[in-house]
Amino acid sequence: MGVVVNPAGTFVYAANQGNNTVQVINTSTNTVTANPGVGSSPEAVAILPDNSKVFVANSGTNTVSVIDTGTNTVIGNIPVPFGPIAVAIRP
Repeated sequence: MGVVVNPAGTFVYAANQGNNTVQVINTSTNTVTANPGVGSSPEAVAILPDNSKVFVANSGTNTVSVIDTGTNTVIGNIPVPFGPIAVAIRP
């Protein structure tokens, strides 16, 4: 399961393969605040340095989901030619 913490340390984004979601966890309350649905078998997550988007590698659907961190909703899915198991942000 992939996990990433936002730059401010206020939210954790954890890929949940059990239900094809990303759990958004508030670090000050240790509660799940959102569960946006992503593609099948989310493996890894990465966040932009400006904290605006989270990218999720979905190995079961050959896609990378894009989550808007302001709304915690999926705003797009990028098709890739094979099942991604990692994702990284290049500065």
